[in-house]
Amino acid sequence: MEFTEKALVLKVGRFRENDVWVKLFCAGRGVITAFAFGGSRSRRRFSGCLDQLVLASFTVGMSRRGAYNVLQEGELLHAFPGLRGDARKLGLVAHCLRFVEAVQVGQDGARHVFDLLLETLQALEAGSVAAEVLPLLFKAKLTFEQGLKPDLALCVHCGRPAWDHDCAEDDDLDPAHRLAFSIERGGLVCSLCDDVPAETLCLESVRVLEWIGTSRPAEWPSLVLEPDTRRELSRLVDRFVAWHLGLRWENGTYRKI
Repeated sequence: MEFTEKALVLKVGRFRENDVWVKLFCAGRGVITAFAFGGSRSRRRFSGCLDQLVLASFTVGMSRRGAYNVLQEGELLHAFPGLRGDARKLGLVAHCLRFVEAVQVGQDGARHVFDLLLETLQALEAGSVAAEVLPLLFKAKLTFEQGLKPDLALCVHCGRPAWDHDCAEDDDLDPAHRLAFSIERGGLVCSLCDDVPAETLCLESVRVLEWIGTSRPAEWPSLVLEPDTRRELSRLVDRFVAWHLGLRWENGTYRKI
């Protein structure tokens, strides 16, 4: 079965003299591995397409026995020159790509994650997203879009309102006001359920989590976080990802736990 689809090249490797294998994140199929036989010398079929971190439209077929994917041809769409020339940005991109691979996005959820990743790369290439917050925002947003968006309105234990949103919007509450968040249950816990294991978050962190849930990468440059808030959110998101996705960042990669 042959198909043509837009894909981002995640990894590239060689085997034998002229053949190439690629790991692709396809917009409608998720992550697949395919082989480009003669790819290292075929300028006509794969001009500029077989490099890491390029966006291309690939035509993919199957081997005769259906054992593996075979790249037939590719058309380069975008090579992200604004990222390739910046080592710092490439490091941030690598972090995002490893997270996408580790999550193992299936075909059903591929389109949403593909669009999120592409928008993130475009925002980073434009040079407007702060380096220290991009991995946090991307990891949180992708996790939320896996059906794991935390409940920040009702207590996850008893169902009562977890906090007074009206007062918060009117700035009647101090941004440093502490609220309780349950990692295991995935949301806020009201003050009447203080027997539920939870950790405290400042009101500002809760507001940022709400904002992440509704924002897109093009809006991320507008976010300015105090260092303490950023560290608090980073710890929370790391623990949330570890508990609900079983992934932990260790030694430059995501590992299953």
